[in-house]
Amino acid sequence: MAFIVGVLLVTLGVFGGFALSKGPFHILFQPAEFVVIGGAAIGALIASAPLSTFGMVLKQIPMAVKGSGITKETYKQLIGLLFTIFNVIRKEGVLGIEKDLSDPHESERFNRFPLVAHNHHAMDLLTGALRLFVDGVVNAFDLDKLMETEIDTHHNEVSKVPQLLQGMADALPGLGIVAAVLGIVITMQYIDGPPQEIGHHVAVALIGTFVGLLVSYGYIAPMVSAITIAHHDTHVMLSSIRSAIVSFAGGSPPQVAIEFARKSIESKFRPSSAEVEEIQQEVRKG
Repeated sequence: MAFIVGVLLVTLGVFGGFALSKGPFHILFQPAEFVVIGGAAIGALIASAPLSTFGMVLKQIPMAVKGSGITKETYKQLIGLLFTIFNVIRKEGVLGIEKDLSDPHESERFNRFPLVAHNHHAMDLLTGALRLFVDGVVNAFDLDKLMETEIDTHHNEVSKVPQLLQGMADALPGLGIVAAVLGIVITMQYIDGPPQEIGHHVAVALIGTFVGLLVSYGYIAPMVSAITIAHHDTHVMLSSIRSAIVSFAGGSPPQVAIEFARKSIESKFRPSSAEVEEIQQEVRKG
């Protein structure tokens, strides 16, 4: 939502100022300039990475608008789910959650916390770590390293998209100059014409530079920032899951393991100690 508001303000500021200056809007519509800049930008983006990565770009662009979907309520449900799992293991042993892990999407216990259960990144990390813990094949130290590796791999994979889009943003002003130079080449054919005609062609050529700069700094660069922040929010959530699981696997009681998770959450989303206590009480009742 913030991205949409920002883009609207950019558009309003640029074109509103142009309107206040009584600028001729019809001169801004130059399809040939758009073809040069847009075609070159998309072509350069495709050439920069395999087509599979280009597919990731198309999938992640909506994240600029939707964000990560992670809120304070998501973390409250995460704490509730973790506390539920830890209590079951403490009371029934590791086999108490074996059925949930065999089919996590159908687990009634997991689905009590839908904001976490429907986040496939979080569930993949959580269930994968719990399976290793249940099988007893790793100690807490090795589990920590395995989860760290998985989180780092995920981070490196998704960070390719913002890097590619940032490269596109960096290239757009230059591509705008390319379009402008082509426009000047065309203008030179009318150099012996009347000043009004020459001025018109120069103005058309400059539209290329304008479009390249506006799209780069006004639209693509903010999109890169929004996607990066969404990935960061997911990274923090995965790190909080890691902190809790490793702490519990190392022998900490559920309350301490939950506190490790809570301390890993950034302040904008972190539940207070009182809220965590309320969540634990609800889990004990349910």
